[in-house]
Amino acid sequence: MGLKLQIGLFLASFVSVIFVLRCVIKNKMNIHYSMIWILWGIGMIMISIFPQIIYSISNILSVQVPVNTVFLIMIFLLYCLTFYIYLKLSKHNEEIINLNYEIASLKKKVEELLVQRHD
Repeated sequence: MGLKLQIGLFLASFVSVIFVLRCVIKNKMNIHYSMIWILWGIGMIMISIFPQIIYSISNILSVQVPVNTVFLIMIFLLYCLTFYIYLKLSKHNEEIINLNYEIASLKKKVEELLVQRHD
């Protein structure tokens, strides 16, 4: 890995981690969800400082070109992140359905109480 690429990767990763931390401090992002991005950024910082990590992983996975290992890892992490997001989305949709049911039930009770009060 060239020195310019290492410096660029380090700076981009460092700026990303700082940006996520600022979002957490300003309450724009939940700390629970920011941990994924912070860990991802720290991992990229580690790879930029120690590029031997990618070469070692490439040898273990029998990947010929180290950059393909980076793509493989990123695609896998994005796949996992997407799956996690869809799990959360499904849970939130279920909660919305339950809240709509509860609102409808409370609305019906209020209407019944108003009708009883007028009688």
